[in-house]
Amino acid sequence: MLATSAIAIFLIAWSAVFLIDYVLRVAHFEPYLRLSHRFGIEVSPFQLRFYVTPAPKDTLLSEKPTDIVVDEEKKRDIFFEESRRLKCRILVIRMWFACGVIASIICLFGMTFYMSHLLIKDVGQWMTTARPKVQAYRGMEYRSMHHVLTSLSPAVAPPPAKTTTAANSDQIHNPVIMEDTEYDMIEDGQKSEDRGLVPIIPGFNLPWGHIPIFMLVLIVAAVFHELGHAWAATSNGVTVNGFGIFILAVYPGAFTDIEAVTLKRATTFRRLQIFGAGIWHNLLLALLAMAMFHASPVILSPVLANGYGVSVRGVDVRSGLSNPRTGLVAGDVVKSVDECRVETVADWWRCIRTSKNMNNGRCVDRESVEAATAFNHRTEADEILCCDEFNVTTAHVCFQREEKASKLSVDTQTRAPQLNALLGLEGGGGGRDDALPYGGVAQPEEKKITKYSCLHARYVVQQALCNASEPCKTEETPAAHQEKICVYPALHNGTRLVKIELANRNKPILFVGQLNEMLEMVSISSFTPRFTFASISWLEHFELTAKYLFTLSLALGLFNAMPVYALDGQFIVHTLLKSSGLSVRRRELFQYLILTFGTGVLILNIVIGFVKLAIN
Repeated sequence: MLATSAIAIFLIAWSAVFLIDYVLRVAHFEPYLRLSHRFGIEVSPFQLRFYVTPAPKDTLLSEKPTDIVVDEEKKRDIFFEESRRLKCRILVIRMWFACGVIASIICLFGMTFYMSHLLIKDVGQWMTTARPKVQAYRGMEYRSMHHVLTSLSPAVAPPPAKTTTAANSDQIHNPVIMEDTEYDMIEDGQKSEDRGLVPIIPGFNLPWGHIPIFMLVLIVAAVFHELGHAWAATSNGVTVNGFGIFILAVYPGAFTDIEAVTLKRATTFRRLQIFGAGIWHNLLLALLAMAMFHASPVILSPVLANGYGVSVRGVDVRSGLSNPRTGLVAGDVVKSVDECRVETVADWWRCIRTSKNMNNGRCVDRESVEAATAFNHRTEADEILCCDEFNVTTAHVCFQREEKASKLSVDTQTRAPQLNALLGLEGGGGGRDDALPYGGVAQPEEKKITKYSCLHARYVVQQALCNASEPCKTEETPAAHQEKICVYPALHNGTRLVKIELANRNKPILFVGQLNEMLEMVSISSFTPRFTFASISWLEHFELTAKYLFTLSLALGLFNAMPVYALDGQFIVHTLLKSSGLSVRRRELFQYLILTFGTGVLILNIVIGFVKLAIN
């Protein structure tokens, strides 16, 4: 989708929302007005807000029926038991939010230092060179969660990917699928150290197909952040007036309305608990997302099985296997490669390696092979063509075989030919029909010649395998048509003909090409669907959701910890300075300097991030 089309859709959608709200309010449409009043719906240019107030507590539910008679001793035991449980619960909650205070203060200083470091580094690059040396952000390698998590650390970069060559075919690594259209900041294959902030722009570093997941995860992270504030407030006796969700342009968010009067009455430590609870819960949500990613096979084990074949996740568009009709597509389940059973990813690599090393042929009836023998052939690219003289389809392929041919050869060992002639001895040319000049003797010699036959490829690959170590079995029968001979595809330059059996298709896939292409351009998974309605893409979507949840929740928590106006860091700084014992004037001066510095650092890093995207 073009950027102009996306901007046009964005403007049309917001104009429609604003116009509908305006018309319904002017017309005094009663159902809409009641709905707006109940949920606090507010529509303004590029902003939509929803607001929910807490329901009043029903005090009658907490009252015990008066007609139940409980003896005094039992009532006292119940009272002490409930009191003990309440104290334990209060202690656990206080320890919980105390950890949040520590984590939020650490993030405040750590993020301020880290973002300042990135800003100084980028400014230094601009001062020393004409343009900063940065890596492109359009990653095209499919990375695992381990690489994604590692790349988020500024001091650690993932090791370079290894490739498989013909000379080193035994070292086989995870297949890499190259994508020319689907790229994003989460699956970035070219991570650079300390790369700084990367703005998320739909269609540029955020694929259009990822937008629903991105929006859903961002809402979950924002709501989890605000629920942390609300829980901390209610646990510390501070009144929460309401909770709301808003959409600013295309980015969703949430907010919590805390009563200012009761908040001011709270102690300093309780206010720090309330202000740092959102950061703390976002960090925990990111940790939960990481655990979800690593436990995704276990979570989806009721619908996805392991050890019953391998599933195709995707095929490089440059590969010959990318044809939807004659090649592999996402969701195919591979059972075997050239009669080599595939149950795990290790079996997939082993079978391909075996097929490459053995150069397998097929055992075909001699009568069929000799009937399709070609007298002319020519070489093109990586194969030999011999079907031109036959009226056949494109499914026919040229196969070759070696046959023995007898030929007379001269024995070069002589015994003094001139003396033999004088004495009339053997070899002197006297009286023997097979005698040759100078004593040479004609002896039969077996020579191998290559012949070519044009055969139907699918018929041939259905026959038994044969190779140099496993020749065709000869049946001792008088019928000549039952004799089998081993024929090989007439291919060279390392090209092979491979049969791939699929569990979800009746006919096998025939692949002609380099076998390294199957390793490097086909992305596979060790999981297969247990049911027909299930799909291997469920695992990919679940893992992608966990990646976005980890990244966005972590970013939301860390950036809210920075000393920036309108973020949680502002209120944390204000609370810390208020408890420092400084005068009001000095507190206001320090607060102004700290918040101005933090806001400037964040804004400059965001601007530099946009500049990096523009120049790359």
